Amino acid sequence: MFSRYSLIFQEKELIPEPEPETDYKNVVILFLLFLVLFLSSKNKRKKKNEKTEKKIDPLDHIIGLTSVKEEITYYMDFIKNKKKYKEWGVKLPKGILLAGPPGTGKTLLVKTLSKVLDIPLISACGSDFVEKYVGVGAARVRALFKKAKRKKECIIFIDEIDAVGRKREHCNNSERASTVNQLLTEMDGFTETNNIIIFAATNLVKVLDPALVRSGRFDKKVYFDLPNQNERIEMYKLYLKDMKLPKRLSYNVLAERTAGVSGADIANIANQSKINAIQNSNNPNTLKEDDIQTAIDEILIGREKRERTMTKEERKRVSHHEAGHCLMGYLLKHTEQPVKVSIIPRGEAALGFSQQKSNNKKLFTREEILCRIAVLLGGRAAEKIIYNNISTGAGDDIEKISHLIKQYTLSWGMNKDIGPLNLEAMGDIGKHMTSDILEGCKDIVNKIEKQTINLLTKNKQYMIKIAESLLKNETISYKEIGTLVPKRFENSKEIKL
Repeated sequence: MFSRYSLIFQEKELIPEPEPETDYKNVVILFLLFLVLFLSSKNKRKKKNEKTEKKIDPLDHIIGLTSVKEEITYYMDFIKNKKKYKEWGVKLPKGILLAGPPGTGKTLLVKTLSKVLDIPLISACGSDFVEKYVGVGAARVRALFKKAKRKKECIIFIDEIDAVGRKREHCNNSERASTVNQLLTEMDGFTETNNIIIFAATNLVKVLDPALVRSGRFDKKVYFDLPNQNERIEMYKLYLKDMKLPKRLSYNVLAERTAGVSGADIANIANQSKINAIQNSNNPNTLKEDDIQTAIDEILIGREKRERTMTKEERKRVSHHEAGHCLMGYLLKHTEQPVKVSIIPRGEAALGFSQQKSNNKKLFTREEILCRIAVLLGGRAAEKIIYNNISTGAGDDIEKISHLIKQYTLSWGMNKDIGPLNLEAMGDIGKHMTSDILEGCKDIVNKIEKQTINLLTKNKQYMIKIAESLLKNETISYKEIGTLVPKRFENSKEIKL
């Protein structure tokens, strides 16, 4: 009996006690709930990012051209949302003419527009359609539009359209006229259903045929300007963003030094600065002031040509010539101060240069034009005073003077004898007055030259000082000019007719 009870006791010991049940269902529910919350928050973040991306203007990475981009954005919206505009009966323009100085971003904008809209771009140059054989140009125009019509949507871009679309005159060759006629016919031949829009670029709007720029063809014109001060600052920030600049040289100073240059020139200056830094073995990504200033001089004036040797007499003559320009720029009221004068040969043919401070002016007064002519005559006048003769060194100055006096007389209405008349627009009547106009222009230039010679003769000692400094140092700056000529003489004289 004892053994039986002991066996029962042992069996009880061997039977394990039941463990508490684990609630797996609650764990699974919690995990799934966490997963749902995580994915939903991720989707919200993704949607938020997409919204912010949509707000970013695709043309924002093009610096400047604010009004141009606003106008182009309208055409982009038109192409993307045609139904919205068709409900209002709005018609998409067939052609958009981009006009402005070279290097202002006309081609860049069209290429960017094509990428943003994801529309094929067919590019051509105006000179592609110009041939001496009659009919070849017209055939190429037909082939261009035939290629475009095969595509669902298409942008045609014709660069330098003035090469092919000039005004048709009675004396024009028949090949050019037939090419223009074919272009006009093709532009009239396609409708909105073809989904073709034509962009064309030119620097010379006035020479285009009136039939080409009328409404229904190139009926929209977008004008490009050279970058202003703020736009130049932004461009330098873009092109030199990874570079360390000297402490005394800011983006603002660089923009001031390059007033009146295009965006393409600024890109070239930035690139040349980096090349100069590499050649001068600078520290990585570090630019010195000399690297940048040399690049500016190379792009705007020309590269130094020290191998273009001059005799001692030629160096003396060039130094007096440039001293004449410099002193006139310093003395006259309505001119910008000379910032650098040099007798180092540069560019194609220049044996020296006198560089005045750049400005952003769009309008010039009569007095400013007269003073500008006087500064250009300063080199020739200096040679007359020192050597009692003249040389071929004033060739470029004479060309600029001729252009200014022509505009002064024919376009700007500043000649008192002729008044506010544009003789070129008067046809045959204006042609009969040519000899009288020429005599009037000669009289004005002669009067300015006499005053220039008188001013330089009175201040001959300062002109000689500048010339001697140039012979010694080759290049002098505005600061050094101020030590050679009394400060009270700066901007103190005028040219009067």
